[in-house]
Amino acid sequence: MTRRVDRLLFLNVLMIGLVGLIALYSASAVMSDIDMKDPFYYVNRQIVWTVVGLTAFLVIIFLPASLIERLTVPGMMIAILGLLLVFVPGAGKSVSSSRESFHRWVEIGPVSFQPSEFAKIALILYSAWVLHRYQSGGDLRRLLIRGTPVPLALLLIILEPQYGTTVTLIAVLACLVFITGFPVMRLLGVLVASLPLLFMLAYLWEYRLERLKVWLDPYAYRYEAGYQLVMSFRAFRDGWWTGTDLASGVAHRYLTFGHTDFVLALFYEDFGYIGLVALVLLYGFFCFRAIRLIAKLPEDFASLSAAGCVILFGLQSLINMFVVTGVVPTTGISLPFMSYGGSSLVVQYILAGLVLNFTSQNRQRAVLPLSGERA
Repeated sequence: MTRRVDRLLFLNVLMIGLVGLIALYSASAVMSDIDMKDPFYYVNRQIVWTVVGLTAFLVIIFLPASLIERLTVPGMMIAILGLLLVFVPGAGKSVSSSRESFHRWVEIGPVSFQPSEFAKIALILYSAWVLHRYQSGGDLRRLLIRGTPVPLALLLIILEPQYGTTVTLIAVLACLVFITGFPVMRLLGVLVASLPLLFMLAYLWEYRLERLKVWLDPYAYRYEAGYQLVMSFRAFRDGWWTGTDLASGVAHRYLTFGHTDFVLALFYEDFGYIGLVALVLLYGFFCFRAIRLIAKLPEDFASLSAAGCVILFGLQSLINMFVVTGVVPTTGISLPFMSYGGSSLVVQYILAGLVLNFTSQNRQRAVLPLSGERA
């Protein structure tokens, strides 16, 4: 079957990736020069991961969709194994603060990665696989049995702990369940029943309560936990309409690790409101274009998987933007293609590749028989 990869969506992904590298250099150059004596240290490492991500992106676009579906179940098992490895001494790499210990990385030789990032892919594909079988005539009991690995993976992610990632994934999965036509009242019942659990988890981890207090009054903690958020506000104030001279703003020197989760604040300082609008348009075009293509697909594994990838991309983008502007408490959710981090960047390219793969394979089946248009 001849493929027709959507060129606009393909170029849109490349453009976002390029803007991400430019923004990362601008956001990290000053801090990188101070800490590493090399202003290109972080961006050079990100370029390496960009090459890895682009390679995976191109390979995945041209994989048979049937092969991806066959790999879904073993992929989920591998993801759970990776999530377990973070707790294994010698394999897992933990980072401790004064109050908490975070188990989020697996270290193999010189390479370390976050299994929870790659688990996002497995969870979306596996959930789509299970829900498609439910759509095809499966009963609720079989759905629950097949879906057992999903809450197990979510539990392991939250134990790392990664509270923001877990809540985001639950929201994505809820959207997929809604799309498949699962009874809305039952879905609402599950969500309401989960609220006490989410509250309990927030109460058990003290740092979550601290983040809530900081969010409510960041200036009261401006020299402690609220420092990043206050400096983020300053970066937005200084950026105004057109931004400041690149890599010269005060926030660039004092916003600690601003090139990670708070990269948007430094991007705004450099490029201002005009730059932010351009970035939002790039993100919005990806979601809008992808949704239009997915709407033409039959309701099957491919369309559900593609929808899950787009929903995750959109949610991550919105949550990160809300965090750096103080709309919601800090969650540790990265900004797609922009925040520094190899695992996150590679996963974003893989998710984009899956969207292009599923839409390119199925557009012909969905459109040609109906209209006779060229694919």
